[in-house]
Amino acid sequence: MAARPRERRGGGWEGTALRVLGYPANLALAGVVAFLVAVPLVTAFPAAVALARALARWQDDGDDAVATNVVRELRATWRRTWRTGVLVGVALVLLTVDVLFLVAQLSTPSAGAAVVLGGATVPVVCVVALVLLLVPVAVAGDPDGDVRTWLRGAAGLAARRPLRVVGTLALGGLVAATCVALPTLAPFFLMSLPLDLALRAWPRASTAG
Repeated sequence: MAARPRERRGGGWEGTALRVLGYPANLALAGVVAFLVAVPLVTAFPAAVALARALARWQDDGDDAVATNVVRELRATWRRTWRTGVLVGVALVLLTVDVLFLVAQLSTPSAGAAVVLGGATVPVVCVVALVLLLVPVAVAGDPDGDVRTWLRGAAGLAARRPLRVVGTLALGGLVAATCVALPTLAPFFLMSLPLDLALRAWPRASTAG
């Protein structure tokens, strides 16, 4: 009886190359799915939560069907996240209108006032960014919780590691600025890359409870 050939394992340079190529590919595919869900803005928060849970499964369990899992996690969490999503969506709409108005004012004699008002919106932008980054991180640490539990968890993360919060916001801002400069990257990485970095900054053991 002929000996069966041994199955090749995913080691060696071939496996390493596939893993290296798979990282940006999975981020891009999952990112574009979440981006399309988030386009109406009121669905941005549910999309971020679903994306974070899918990315956490990939990081923790090796489940690399990230794009498919975004849809599955959206179905699993939609009832818990849509109300908060509406509030976050309204805030995003108001911020978008405000930014567009201020940009239009920069070419007028009232440009100085526009700069001052623009500075006043920065804290609001930071709060919304924290909600879209830290709450999904808290969700990944406590998948069975509710929105109140996740909000408390996110607040706890911010209180315990303020410098890490600043770093997370800085990286998120850098990604956002890159996507503004290169708009074709936005659908693929605007949501997925900041969330992936945030999840890696806060391992699940430090977010649970």
